[in-house]
Amino acid sequence: MRISISSLNLWNTEHLDKRLPALRSFLSTYDADIFLFQEIRDELIDEFKDVLKEHDYIIGDDLGWRQESNIFYKRDMFTLLDFGRIDLDMPEKDRGVFWVKLQDKRDNKVFFASTIHLTWQGNADEVRTGLPYRHREAHDIVKKFPPIFKDNPVFIAGDFNDPLHPGRILSEAGFKDVFTLLHEPHPLTFPCLGLTDEEYLAEGIDKLMVIGFKPLMACSPHFYIPDSTLSDHYPLVAMLEL
Repeated sequence: MRISISSLNLWNTEHLDKRLPALRSFLSTYDADIFLFQEIRDELIDEFKDVLKEHDYIIGDDLGWRQESNIFYKRDMFTLLDFGRIDLDMPEKDRGVFWVKLQDKRDNKVFFASTIHLTWQGNADEVRTGLPYRHREAHDIVKKFPPIFKDNPVFIAGDFNDPLHPGRILSEAGFKDVFTLLHEPHPLTFPCLGLTDEEYLAEGIDKLMVIGFKPLMACSPHFYIPDSTLSDHYPLVAMLEL
């Protein structure tokens, strides 16, 4: 079983009129089997439904599926078995680990796909105290997520907002970074300077980690079209084999 996946922090609706052409072009150009989105909003879901006509997405009672993260997957390839959100007690109350349990229709293999968006380093409380949230949030993922996916293959992707500790903590729990497995340096994924002024940062904070999957390739395309860019983040794109 081979699947293509992509993860992208959508930057909610900032400068959306300027970014929509690039977003729509990226979705149709890469046409991943599974898209994992962070900072999604109702307006973006409405736009994406028009482009990703072969994909289903999660419609749940939890507000987070419409205002924080969602997972789009090709309906002709996968059967949705279950989905949920793990609350990590974050300052952003609707965030957490958003996961789906899918069965591949080609070979009936079952796996979990999940996405996270950890707390931003520049949040007011962290700026005031100097005490980070992401260390504890990562430990909560390690405690709360494995009892759900159990022995099934799983991948988790998203905006870790930290180049070190969450990836280290998840690695100690058995997750492996796809770039490490491919013996490649992790790309810088933030910031994309088309519309943001955060040029003082240069970080590889968008990550993809796996258990049970073999990465065949992974990259962070600096996608744009004239006069339009995707986000303040660059996306991740990968091909995984199970």
